[in-house]
Amino acid sequence: MDSDKALELLKASGVRVTSDGGRHIAFLPERLVEESLKTVPRSYVLYGRGEGVEARFERGNPPLFGPSGVPHLVFENETCTRRQAGINDYLTFVKLLDGLSNVDFISPPCTFTDLPEETIDFATFFHLSNTTLKPFSIDFSNDYGFRAVLSAVEILKESVYGGKPFVQFGFCPVISPLRLDHMGTDQLIDTAKAGIPVAPISMAQSGVSAPVTLAGTLTLMNAEVLSVLVVSQLARPGAPFLYGTIPGSTNFMTGDLLTASPELPLLNAAATQMADYYGIPNWATAGRTDSKMLDIQAGYEQASSIPWVALAGATYISAVGGFLQSVNVLSLEKFVIDNEVVGLVKRILKGIGTDDDHFALGLIHSVGPGGNFLAEAHTARHMRSEFHTSQISENSYWEAWLENGKPDALQRARKKADDIISSHAVPPLPDDIARKVKSILPNI
Repeated sequence: MDSDKALELLKASGVRVTSDGGRHIAFLPERLVEESLKTVPRSYVLYGRGEGVEARFERGNPPLFGPSGVPHLVFENETCTRRQAGINDYLTFVKLLDGLSNVDFISPPCTFTDLPEETIDFATFFHLSNTTLKPFSIDFSNDYGFRAVLSAVEILKESVYGGKPFVQFGFCPVISPLRLDHMGTDQLIDTAKAGIPVAPISMAQSGVSAPVTLAGTLTLMNAEVLSVLVVSQLARPGAPFLYGTIPGSTNFMTGDLLTASPELPLLNAAATQMADYYGIPNWATAGRTDSKMLDIQAGYEQASSIPWVALAGATYISAVGGFLQSVNVLSLEKFVIDNEVVGLVKRILKGIGTDDDHFALGLIHSVGPGGNFLAEAHTARHMRSEFHTSQISENSYWEAWLENGKPDALQRARKKADDIISSHAVPPLPDDIARKVKSILPNI
């Protein structure tokens, strides 16, 4: 434990702490973990600015989908080059995420590099709240921005959201193995005390910062997440908490981090089952790729992970991040492709209706042998809800595809992105409220 605030809370609860040369180790008793699991909420809701827009973090509900991760590079598909992300890229990506139909919840999509470092956290928060109608998450790189955002949240909560919660704070206080850092843990404690939901994560890497075996990595991540849960509940019993895991695996030929190996959906599914065992909502990851460009590898790595984590019952899955190159680079087209894959998964999760109307026994009898169902009212009534309609897949006749210029999937994804960016309207915050928020840290 590097956090004095956490150490004070733990010692006050009877936790044994040993200290040696400035290194403090806390031994969390089973009793305290069980007490914390009793006080942590089973669910919580975040509300968007849009009418009826909400994200319900609750076990047993269909998964929520959105992004997570803040690369500072943008991939230009036409030239196969990378460049630094700027504030205009950030605004474009947020607007796109707000307009994508399968994105339920938004976090900052990138780190922009054209503003002073001390203002980035606050600018990230302000422009997110000003550019989306969906509930969202925010994380922090420094304490200066964290304090400014805390003040801004109070203003927006009362003046725009009618006192309802609309944002959660994401943290990575864990330095695997088994260490909680100073800044992230302090911020988590203050966030919990403020009544804002906290979403801390373990990012253990198998064979490097965690045991090489999957069971060992899962055990380590679980202990790390539970330790943060205990701290959050000591800070404020009943503080909303999201059990978060972003494991990594290792290429033992090079030592590089892998984000798309088949072991990672296994770990995320297993971590989901641990959170389910405790009865608390969780955040899992899927849909990532180690490919350097938008190619077949990016497609099969992404699509092979999302269904398994979703079918495991994850509460929130960060799978619409637009990522390439092991979460180092963003692609405009990839956001749209991510959204498409998530749409397919949502349809699978919807399952098969099994009431009398869906079994359609009477209709089968009335149509009889040799008939057809195309002109039946039952078909018209169910055809849109029963079948997924792709937003970018090519399913026309060959001749029609030729006449349309033979567009490939990337071209169709780019067109979809451009259409949303040019036409999707997001009303900004009211001028007086925007001025009040910006006055906290004017240089954004």
